[in-house]
Amino acid sequence: MSPGAHVDVADALPVRVEGVVKRYGRRTVLDRVACTVPPGITGLVGPNGAGKSTLVRSILGLVRLAAGSVHVFGVDAAREPRAVRRLVGVVPEDECTVPGLAGVEMVRYAARLSGLPGTEALRRAHEVLDWCDAGQERYRTVETLSVGMRQKVAFAAAIVHDPPLVILDEPTNGLDPLERQAMLGRLTTLARDHGKTVLVSTHVLPDVQAICDRVIVMAAGRVRLEGSIAELTRPAVPQLELDAVGPLDVCAAMLARQGIEATRRDATTLLVTARSADVVAAIWQAARESGVAVRGLAPVRRGFEDVFLEAIAEDSHAAA
Repeated sequence: MSPGAHVDVADALPVRVEGVVKRYGRRTVLDRVACTVPPGITGLVGPNGAGKSTLVRSILGLVRLAAGSVHVFGVDAAREPRAVRRLVGVVPEDECTVPGLAGVEMVRYAARLSGLPGTEALRRAHEVLDWCDAGQERYRTVETLSVGMRQKVAFAAAIVHDPPLVILDEPTNGLDPLERQAMLGRLTTLARDHGKTVLVSTHVLPDVQAICDRVIVMAAGRVRLEGSIAELTRPAVPQLELDAVGPLDVCAAMLARQGIEATRRDATTLLVTARSADVVAAIWQAARESGVAVRGLAPVRRGFEDVFLEAIAEDSHAAA
């Protein structure tokens, strides 16, 4: 592909990683890693040393692989790294601003590097900084800005060339609660309203649960889990949580007579095993006949933190 060749991102999978192996000397950092990043927001999580940062560098074509391949919207990252990097905006965890430049100059510089002409680069820089709610702070030099404002500038610089894929490494580090919520909101808007694919590498599991459609869990250089959060937190045996007021023991006994297991969790909650579609109707009938007032009925989910800890505990000695 020539440097100016067009890449049709509409039908191509944003990221496909197949059998990737990366070694530093005798140490294997990525061990036959295979995963995909589809449209939407994907969380990349794992303990320190899991290989997340190396995987991101592999996606960007910044490291030489011992085996395997990475394709970004169908473009081979190893063979055409420059073409890949035109398709991606990156917000690294480490400081990535240029001291001495004002915030808007920093973003304009990033736009110029992406190929936009001077006037258009400045217009685009202001447009993106407006979207990031940068205000008049954009005219201050970056080294005088707060952590939150520097993060806005870095984020604006990453998306100023309108890339179809945005990768962020620990995007909420050092942010106060309001700034954190604002950043998560921007990522959600970027994916839902602007059709961008977002990959977030983070240690903050609540952030993953708050915004991510899917998750990739890594440990010791391997992918341990991959899938939607809804799939991964679904219990092996489906259960329904009945939140109600009244004689729950009577209700549970009526369900038990129908062969439906129901256990009391607390004063107002029954956990009902749901092995068939008929269970919901049986719950409503038992509640009505036992005089129980139902306040809520919902599927039981496992905590994502529990799922994560189980996944990385499989070989925590190797991830140390």
